[in-house]
Amino acid sequence: MVQQIIIAPHSGFCEGVKSAVNRALHVAANKKNGRVILEGELVHNRDVNEWLYARGIALLQRDLDIQKEDTIIIRAHGISPQRRFYLEHFGCEIVDCTCPFVRHIAKIIEAHSTKPIILLGDRNHVEVEGLCGYSKHICVCENLAECSRLIDAVQQSSRSDECDHRSINFSKIDDGILVCQSTLDVDFLKAVHNLCDKKNFPIKFFDTICGATRRRQLGLRTLENCDAVIVVGGKHSANTKRLYEKMKQKIVAVFWIENNENLAEIDLNPYKKIGIAAGTSTPQSVLQNIYGEISKK
Repeated sequence: MVQQIIIAPHSGFCEGVKSAVNRALHVAANKKNGRVILEGELVHNRDVNEWLYARGIALLQRDLDIQKEDTIIIRAHGISPQRRFYLEHFGCEIVDCTCPFVRHIAKIIEAHSTKPIILLGDRNHVEVEGLCGYSKHICVCENLAECSRLIDAVQQSSRSDECDHRSINFSKIDDGILVCQSTLDVDFLKAVHNLCDKKNFPIKFFDTICGATRRRQLGLRTLENCDAVIVVGGKHSANTKRLYEKMKQKIVAVFWIENNENLAEIDLNPYKKIGIAAGTSTPQSVLQNIYGEISKK
């Protein structure tokens, strides 16, 4: 029987998500003619996106369906400059809801676009895909092994296709930079920094993990003495994935769910002390519903 429930600090919506959702709703409420269309999921949370769809905001299905009187909302994860240029040719209004921190990373890459760039993150995540559009000289590394292989290849003055399919000249690596996806694991970034020091690999580091991600990852420490932990967030959410992976390193019984409907799939009877953590795109309402359901057990 559950005797105690602990919610990790800073769980739920971050300021970037709040701003994106509120702005999308404001645009929809004031739209006179045409449609309000999302260029990809606004955030990676099914409940949030379905809530937006129910309020008349549509998800872009086909580019050719775009009309001049429509309004296109750019998702919080951002898009590449090439994609934005393409959308602009339709002549419709574009509202940019890109998270300010993602925009900050894009500016760093753009400012160093002629230099070799290592981007730490999930290769197939939309944020990373968008950021790669700001330079032709980016190599994406998803894990420490990829970073190590790239460093070895560069130091041997050979070209490496291990980490990405882009053709990148790292011959002037002394002038190169390293950035990371805004929702990266803080321990992974630290490990890469140590690896570069160990291999004497000269590259300028930019710690581009956003504060909201860092606070939520640090907040997991409050749950380390729990018998089980429930991580709440969308299955496509990178920052929720990090919370789940980090918690699995500490506790065996960790469950990743999207909302309280998934609680029926979990047998919580063996656990007395339950922890809850939530990603940055998880609404407080979902978090409180889960808390309420667990309290009944």
